[in-house]
Amino acid sequence: MEGQDIHSSDWAEQDLLTRELAVQRLNQEEASTKAELHRERSQPNSDPDAIKLLEQRLRALAASRKNILELR
Repeated sequence: MEGQDIHSSDWAEQDLLTRELAVQRLNQEEASTKAELHRERSQPNSDPDAIKLLEQRLRALAASRKNILELR
């Protein structure tokens, strides 16, 4: 195997698996952030700045997922 080039199709498959894993992780992080946002909003003295940051994080996660999916 030493000195042999890896076929480009093998690299493409590896990229797809990596992207798939990235999307899965983004989905998990989004679910966690949504739960945190729900907890924050349901508190009587919720912090508007914390809510704003969580909403920004959700938008960033969605944008990252969109970019990854557009690369397919």
